Amino acid sequence: MPLQFGRSAFIKYDEETTYGTAVTTAISNRVTSVSLSRSQERERTTHLSQSPAAFAGATFDGFEQAGGTIEMPVFYKGMGQLLKAAIGGTPATTGSGPYTHVFEPTTVLPSLTIDFQRGTGSVETFEGAMVTSMTISCEAGAEASASFEILAETAAARTTAITPTFGNGAQMFHHQAGTLDFNSVNYTVRSFEFSIDNKLERINNLGSKLTGQPQISDVREVTITATLDLSDNNLYTAQLAGTQSDVSLTFTAGADTMTFLLRNAKITEYSDDVNSFGRIERSVSFFGLADINAAETAFKLTMVNDAANPTSN
Repeated sequence: MPLQFGRSAFIKYDEETTYGTAVTTAISNRVTSVSLSRSQERERTTHLSQSPAAFAGATFDGFEQAGGTIEMPVFYKGMGQLLKAAIGGTPATTGSGPYTHVFEPTTVLPSLTIDFQRGTGSVETFEGAMVTSMTISCEAGAEASASFEILAETAAARTTAITPTFGNGAQMFHHQAGTLDFNSVNYTVRSFEFSIDNKLERINNLGSKLTGQPQISDVREVTITATLDLSDNNLYTAQLAGTQSDVSLTFTAGADTMTFLLRNAKITEYSDDVNSFGRIERSVSFFGLADINAAETAFKLTMVNDAANPTSN
């Protein structure tokens, strides 16, 4: 058998109508690293009748575990379905080209069927795949990247390789970032990270080795973390005072944009240690808060591109 290589790996996926029922996939995305896998827990029996040399003589199957992490470049178009899976709900689209797609969180998180083409080897199809956390980040001099932590129900047996159908969305890079805006002040940043934690939990019950549809098990969290040069004490003061304000940052490439907005954010972590001769760096974490007295979510992600369908390829 020929050796298999990681080159040419990709994912191809689509939204399921029913959790855990695989669908034909249509959306292809490039990847930088994928750890999706399927494994079977195996436990030893606990009765006292073991071998004369005190070794276990039998095992039984526990739960099957499926899922992992997908890391990929960020594109202004072609990854809307993954964003929807991480955020929930149905994005609202306006305009007639370019189109504005607004993603706001709900508790209705869809499941996906994901075909993972394992480089030059076989393809493995994961069903009942749900996004428990998402991180989109970028640092100076680099391409923007996204990471999706996946919980899946199971996966089919590996089989013959498939081919991708990549879209034509533009890739996002560091030099396309604007300023970070907080409390009516604009800041130039060295690095930026937007994170959502959906706090999904597997649902294990008697009668099956597979999880049921994962559910939100705790309060969801959304944060923006940034590092930037120290030029004033505004953020230090805001952290001590508990200042609350929206915080946003936009990436722009021609007519394409992606805007990250936290509403009612407070600074939960701040540091500006002095540990070298050079520029002093400050690190700050903003925590988005919902307004329970208004129809307003804790964050909004807005994507502008030339696709009429926000979740298309």
